[in-house]
Amino acid sequence: MVRDGKLDGTEGTKVMPTVASNLPAVPRPADVADVLHEQLDYLIDHASAGPCGCSECQRYLRVRSALLEIFGEPEPQQVRQRAAAISIAA
Repeated sequence: MVRDGKLDGTEGTKVMPTVASNLPAVPRPADVADVLHEQLDYLIDHASAGPCGCSECQRYLRVRSALLEIFGEPEPQQVRQRAAAISIAA
């Protein structure tokens, strides 16, 4: 085998050196958080004039609903049932 452009003993066989700088650069994958922020900014900007009913506005409403779901009030019935189960167990 030939390295660095030198012959290895076989007639006329020559191997070119591998140079990493000749290879195209592979971009690093984007950070997921950055992509999510960019998408949220886009949807907020789009819907800021008021929802027009297009698919982007509907997507904004779905995302908004999912993100604000944690701030919703729990159903009173579920809280009472758990409280009753605790008092029975005691």
